[in-house]
Amino acid sequence: MNDTYPPLRLRRHILLFLGTVATTVCAGAMLTHGPGTTLAAFYYPTLLLDGIPFSLSILAILTAHEFGHYLQARRYGVAATLPYYLPSPLFLLDLAPATFGAMFNPGTFGAVIMTRSGYPDRRALMAIGASGPIAGFVVAVPILAYGISLSNVVPMPDTPGLYMGEPIVFQLLSLLFFGNLSDAYTVMLHPVGIAAWFGCLVTMMNLFPMGQLDGGHILCALTGNGPTARKMQRILMILTIMALAVMGFYFSGWWVFCGMLLVIGRLTGFSHPMPVDDHTPLSPICKAMGLAALAIFILTFMPVPVDIYFP
Repeated sequence: MNDTYPPLRLRRHILLFLGTVATTVCAGAMLTHGPGTTLAAFYYPTLLLDGIPFSLSILAILTAHEFGHYLQARRYGVAATLPYYLPSPLFLLDLAPATFGAMFNPGTFGAVIMTRSGYPDRRALMAIGASGPIAGFVVAVPILAYGISLSNVVPMPDTPGLYMGEPIVFQLLSLLFFGNLSDAYTVMLHPVGIAAWFGCLVTMMNLFPMGQLDGGHILCALTGNGPTARKMQRILMILTIMALAVMGFYFSGWWVFCGMLLVIGRLTGFSHPMPVDDHTPLSPICKAMGLAALAIFILTFMPVPVDIYFP
């Protein structure tokens, strides 16, 4: 494996990372101070300081996730890029009040790495695929707990508002800090908690058992390349597409996500590329990683991530 990294490409990674720092700081400031913060920051730049906790939180989760993949790729001799952080320019829409940009946006589209060589065996495929969501989840949980501890319990609003889905991990931590809340109250989540919530959403989306997603890697590593295994993979892919299509009636973002997966699958192929050695069985640790990834998917699952609340 070649350890050298072209300076031009390294600069690209650094610039994307710095851009994502800037956009997530702006997003965090908006979450703290409300719509119009971007324009106000031109006159009061110190407002942006309040976006730093959100930015640090979300970048910590994304970095843990992507370096979980990257370090395992290096361990198994798989050529992989450093993470590409993806800044989101949607915060600029906050310059025009009463637009979609005035609503919540995390300031980033996430981060990705790309592998440039094949997987040597199923153990490598499992380790690389599962380590990302496991590492991201391990970092997200304490950040979510800290964010919830900074949050407030408030009465349910009597006006329409944005509702954020509550995965099981959020419900458990909320129960720990606030007890069993009645339907008349809700948790007003602190921006640090929102960063962790977004991290849970990204983790869950990556664990769908399809294509080049982390869940697709894990499924392929678990089942192998036999005729029965390939049939099982196709069935689960179809069921995943059907589930996303149905959930899209309750949250239209799932239709967009499903469409992106179909386009990527059409361009790169729907069948997951198999490792060079498909016969070496998974070790107990690799199987445990697969089960851990399944548990994380369940704990972070949100059928309706965002909805409009009507009293």
